[in-house]
Amino acid sequence: MKSNSLQALVFLFAAAAAVPAARAQTPAPANPSPADAGPNVGVTPKGGGLFIKSDDGRAVVRLMGYAQPTFIATAESNKQPYKVPSFFVRRARADFKAEYDSLYTLFFEYDGGPAAGTSLVEGYAQAALVKDYLNFRMGKYIQPFSAENLRSSRALETVERFQALNALIGLPAFDAKIGAMAFGTLDPGKQIKYFLSVNNGTGATAGTGGDVRDINSDKDLIARFEYSPGKILRIGVAGDYDKEKGQTLTVKSYSGAVFDSLHVYGARVGVDVDVHSQIDNLGLEAEWIWANFADTGASMSGGYVQAGYWVKGSEAEGGIEPLLRLEYTNVSADHPPAPEIDGATLMSATLGVNWWMNGWTRWQLNVIEETTSKKGNGAYAAADDGRFLPTAFAQFQIKF
Repeated sequence: MKSNSLQALVFLFAAAAAVPAARAQTPAPANPSPADAGPNVGVTPKGGGLFIKSDDGRAVVRLMGYAQPTFIATAESNKQPYKVPSFFVRRARADFKAEYDSLYTLFFEYDGGPAAGTSLVEGYAQAALVKDYLNFRMGKYIQPFSAENLRSSRALETVERFQALNALIGLPAFDAKIGAMAFGTLDPGKQIKYFLSVNNGTGATAGTGGDVRDINSDKDLIARFEYSPGKILRIGVAGDYDKEKGQTLTVKSYSGAVFDSLHVYGARVGVDVDVHSQIDNLGLEAEWIWANFADTGASMSGGYVQAGYWVKGSEAEGGIEPLLRLEYTNVSADHPPAPEIDGATLMSATLGVNWWMNGWTRWQLNVIEETTSKKGNGAYAAADDGRFLPTAFAQFQIKF
């Protein structure tokens, strides 16, 4: 892992040194366009990163990064697998991005946060075959299934993604996987977007450096469409098909304790529906996922609704946004050896606040209360009915 990270850093600094050298050999354009104006080296404020640009403005290299040190506290009744309260680093990522003519892109991201060591989060090459309408990407990237998963970790409104999604990411089902994708818009107004992706079926990600050959001859197929009739509304829908090798689907409390664990295999069909709206200072969103494992005789569904309101300022200039998120996750397995978890449901309410001190720096506080109905088979579900099951997160983030 250490050699991979060192190689990445060497490449980053080599690229940074190469661009000024190339610029010295390239005459400046006689009539530079507005896009060519401005410095060739600098920092884009509020998370845009360090950039190096050629004299003609056609080539741009960026180095970005962010870190998310986090504090967690939870009640002993949550039966968490680790000692709390405690500190940990949720993510510590460095991003490299190179673009040419705004048509060709090289991108990769490394994370130093995982316990197993440095991991390749994403790494892909991309070309605009027909600008706006048809783009092609190949490599490791976030699969276009869940809207919240497609949102950068540096821009999440809650510390953690919703539980049903986290369960499928951990399978692993939907997350950053290796494959190829075509995407773009279907109309001149860019109101309809599409994503068509084929990825390795069961390429594990955790603890392996993030670049793994597939262990499954079947491939994961995803189609996603988004419709934005105006600036204040976006609707998305996605479908997925894959065949699982034998794996374990685990639903966890936000405390980290296992609520339910289930062996799944064979065909998996997934559906995702999401709605997002921003009306002045008020943000409303909802997402729902259903995953059916027909050969296993099991299914999982879950989602959330959320409302947030900027009582002061904005993310870009600094401001405060309190929010409320309500969610549920349901697991059904009506066959031996686990008939007892048919209809097991985990529900939670998150009261949170995002305090952007400026466009670079944010504090997040989430206070979460969870409850269960028709319990699963994990240690968390063994808690008595009516027990107070709180978890609190505090996260500090700086991005550049």
